[in-house]
Amino acid sequence: MKKAIGIYRESVLAGKPSSDKRILDLTAEELQKKGFEFSLIPADEFDIGMDADLIITMARGKEINDLLKSKQENSDVFIVNDPSAIRFSFNRKGTCEKLEGLGANMPLTRFVAIGDLDIGLIAGKSILKPANRHEFWFVIENEDDLSKAKDEYLKEGIEEVIIQDFVEGQHVKYYCIDETVILPDDIDFLEDMKRQLVEQVLLSGSATGLKVFGGDFIVTDEKAYCLDTNDWPSFGSVSGITQEESAVMIANYIDIAYVHRQS
Repeated sequence: MKKAIGIYRESVLAGKPSSDKRILDLTAEELQKKGFEFSLIPADEFDIGMDADLIITMARGKEINDLLKSKQENSDVFIVNDPSAIRFSFNRKGTCEKLEGLGANMPLTRFVAIGDLDIGLIAGKSILKPANRHEFWFVIENEDDLSKAKDEYLKEGIEEVIIQDFVEGQHVKYYCIDETVILPDDIDFLEDMKRQLVEQVLLSGSATGLKVFGGDFIVTDEKAYCLDTNDWPSFGSVSGITQEESAVMIANYIDIAYVHRQS
């Protein structure tokens, strides 16, 4: 039987800890039906000497992903998501630059050192985000908003932030498994917009290298703007698909990719 390890997301880096854990558990259950024998562990219990043919991981920390990268380079293990892709998805500047280079639709985006952050840089209603993580974003409309956000960032030790123009439109969350894009079924997209959303999602996958991911768009009458790309989401927030159904799709992708890699 093929040996597999599942690594849970660190609770401090999990937006929805119980849902994150559940999607990994469900995916492992589906892969066990396909002949993988699983050990499911927290990130701090992983050891580079552990024997594994497959590792599925939701861990986000630098140390664990450095260990996974080293194991990947020194063994024949197959890892989903790739540890380099996970860490790169936290490099918002690099991700934005890649997305722009690929022709993705993005709000006007600027990167500013926290020490240089000033209301003079805010041109109307804006979104403020850390440059190196997914949490702690703020809507900024005035100096008081900016001051509160800056205080939070200083407490968290955040050194660089992103300023994005605020785009008025409909918020749309999506999931993606390799090249299968999952959009909410309670929004009646026009066919042209649906095609555009799929194209933009796939650009996000190309930019980051992630295979199991999700994210957010703001959709106007004409454009779908990429706001965020997150590694392995909980698959519990998009209408029309359950975590159980998502786990089957993720497991099928991983099993096929594993076999293809071995052949």
